[in-house]
Amino acid sequence: MQITGERALVNIENETFYTKRIDVADDETIPLDALFSEIDSHIENENFIHIELQINGGVESTGTTLSVETNVINLPLRYQNQLRKLVWQEKDALDVNLYMIAENEFESQSHLKISLTSSVATYVDDSESVKAKISTWFNEQLEHIVNEQKQAEKEDVGVEE
Repeated sequence: MQITGERALVNIENETFYTKRIDVADDETIPLDALFSEIDSHIENENFIHIELQINGGVESTGTTLSVETNVINLPLRYQNQLRKLVWQEKDALDVNLYMIAENEFESQSHLKISLTSSVATYVDDSESVKAKISTWFNEQLEHIVNEQKQAEKEDVGVEE
């Protein structure tokens, strides 16, 4: 799927994208079926999408936010100022991609990691393999976060002794 630079900028500047938030408690199974259902319903919209799983209140509440977004650049949609500088209005055809985002204080120094999932066209053609990639990547990020939390707890205990 492709859109013009002008349409991409309208999406970004006017925040004309579909947004869905799914709340998840720490002890619950991650509802990937609900996430995938939302993606399936909106993936071919010319408006971008932002669908997030808020685990324990999300990154704003010291939890974790896992999300998927469509965009023409690998920056979260909330970075409007940077996106406006990087998207050229004159571009006739820009590929729309699907990105995976993990946010947690233990994810990275910036508390954020973003990765290309696939193009929207690939998702439409082979959604099952793309869904498997999302599932695997989210699991890897959650494992990384848990390991980093455990390491930080060990370091804190070592400091207190």
